[in-house]
Amino acid sequence: MAAIGQTRAAFPAPAPQSKMRTPLFIFGVALALVAFLVMFAFGIVFVNRSLPTGTVPVVVAKANIDARTPITPDMLTLSSIPASAVPAHSYLHVADLKGMSAVVTIYKGVPISDNLVSSNPDQLTSGQSPYLPIPQGFVAITLPTGEQQGVAGYIAQGDYINVIATLDMGQVSPSKHGTVTHTVFTNVYVLRVGPESPVAKPAQGLTSSITVVMSLCDAQFMAWLIPNATLKYALLAYKDYQPSLPKADPACPSTSEPVQVGAAEVDARWHLTRG
Repeated sequence: MAAIGQTRAAFPAPAPQSKMRTPLFIFGVALALVAFLVMFAFGIVFVNRSLPTGTVPVVVAKANIDARTPITPDMLTLSSIPASAVPAHSYLHVADLKGMSAVVTIYKGVPISDNLVSSNPDQLTSGQSPYLPIPQGFVAITLPTGEQQGVAGYIAQGDYINVIATLDMGQVSPSKHGTVTHTVFTNVYVLRVGPESPVAKPAQGLTSSITVVMSLCDAQFMAWLIPNATLKYALLAYKDYQPSLPKADPACPSTSEPVQVGAAEVDARWHLTRG
């Protein structure tokens, strides 16, 4: 019973420094949070400074370009886009796309990158387009070529050439003797180089044929010249390209053909035995 009457020992009062722990803890957490926010802000600034700034002019499609279509300068234009949005391996100069064809359909305004084009038409998927991209009112005709005749194999798809003919004047006028050389066609667009083949081959090089675009009337004159004249092709500098088909000769419209083509018609058109 005496134990019951004993007074219970009192716990000591908290020391003054223990009362300060909670505010200090809160202050430390707040300080850490502020430090985190400051470092996060510095990180954003650093990343923004490391990204490309300004705009870059890149080559884009002026209008939709169908798959397997040979790309010509008139199909392209330059457009300035943010540097951070420029696709990898984009083209910055129109001239860099010389001899290229579209691998897939390229839509208007889309930057041209190297995964969208190819310099080898035989590496394109043949099922994407079952026809040659021949403009309305024109035809494709295949011309013989070779090392001496075809600029040592440097003619490539998408190029423009002049056709030079050398022939014996006696073929067009029995009273004339000697040979005459004349540029019979200018700015002729090269549609394909070599035969169609499922086997990959270089975009340019020595081959036995080139396929060009002409009016049907011009194609008939060319058909006469091939066996009767010696033909050579002059490759134009890309800066001299006229990115459009030449206008048809009024005497030889693109949508009709002459009744016949012979020596007299050839001489009348190019005046080979005059002068």
